[in-house]
Amino acid sequence: MRTQILFISLFLAPTLLLCSPASADDVLDGWARRGSVYQRTAMDEGTPRACAALCNGEDMCLSWVWSQANLDGPYPMCALLSSTPTPKRSPGRVTGLAQQIAERIEAGAERAPSARERPALRAVQD
Repeated sequence: MRTQILFISLFLAPTLLLCSPASADDVLDGWARRGSVYQRTAMDEGTPRACAALCNGEDMCLSWVWSQANLDGPYPMCALLSSTPTPKRSPGRVTGLAQQIAERIEAGAERAPSARERPALRAVQD
């Protein structure tokens, strides 16, 4: 029984983390991601939407962070990240996921459980 509970928790924990709803429109205002920055761009009239568009135009970009002027320099800044670090509270910043990542999350959240997952889900429900 104890082995079965351990198996279920190890099996379902990553699944639950991946199934949080997200879409290309998900934007976290007042949040930022740290690390994995491969490009920073000063934007004269930059907006979070423009930063997201820059990210979506690059295969390497998996998430982005936009910073208002005077936080990282005199102009708004757009940071493109090669990973999706956990967001942290950061006033004056906005972060989001690349469209390719958001679509993968949505696809995973909408799919039916596999034959292998169904017994584990039934065990948890019982």
